[in-house]
Amino acid sequence: MADNVSSKIDTPTNISLSPSDAVSESLEYKTVSVFLVMLVCSVGIVGNIMVVIVVLTTRHMRTPTNCYLVSLAIADLTVLIAAGLPNVSDSLTGTWIFGHTGCLGITYLQYLGINVSSCSITAFTVERYLAICHPMKAQTVCTVSRAKRIIAVVWIFTCVYCILWFFLVDIQVSQDGHVQCGYKVKRELYLPIYLIDFAIFYVIPLLLAIVLYGLIARILYISPLPNHPDTSTTTLRRSCREASEVGKGIHQGRQKSVLSSRKQVSATSHI
Repeated sequence: MADNVSSKIDTPTNISLSPSDAVSESLEYKTVSVFLVMLVCSVGIVGNIMVVIVVLTTRHMRTPTNCYLVSLAIADLTVLIAAGLPNVSDSLTGTWIFGHTGCLGITYLQYLGINVSSCSITAFTVERYLAICHPMKAQTVCTVSRAKRIIAVVWIFTCVYCILWFFLVDIQVSQDGHVQCGYKVKRELYLPIYLIDFAIFYVIPLLLAIVLYGLIARILYISPLPNHPDTSTTTLRRSCREASEVGKGIHQGRQKSVLSSRKQVSATSHI
């Protein structure tokens, strides 16, 4: 009796967080899951397509900042399509219906979109930093042609990097005929790959964003726009000092212009 009790205690119990077969096969579960996935994907796809169309069809919208936003929108579209369709089909059929080629291609596109999104946000952050903290330098560095070249490099690098996933996933058929798109080798072998992805596309961009936005906040904090006094009470004083402070007035005017441009760029980055 004691042996039986000890064996029961020593035997680990497997706890699964995924829905049971009865729940996943129920009509209510399928309806809710498909509705939520379709809602999120529809809103995201329409919104990102509108961003791309507006920027590409409006001439004055073709700025370096909007170029990075277009790259981010295309990357988000890739993730929404590559992740949304398999979720809908899996909820409706309960099995993988896209075959071996679909498993490789969809997995590749999912990681491609996620990694390009991270790189696009990083490039956008660097561009905002230069535009706000170094406005004179940004006029020659932050150009549309340079932004296009950076975006091309980001997409080429990420496309080549994600080719690795073609060799890491494959379809798996269980004994009951259930088909899944999953890992091709043992999961322990994926740990270095996930750590590299985590470092390159999350940790480094996050640390860089923290540093750059901290510098942006510092510049905006120590260089506030001067308060403009009431013109009706200071007109006489300004007219008396105007002749003797022409050079100083020109310098202050340039400083106000630079500070005002920083405020506008900062406000644009939050839209």
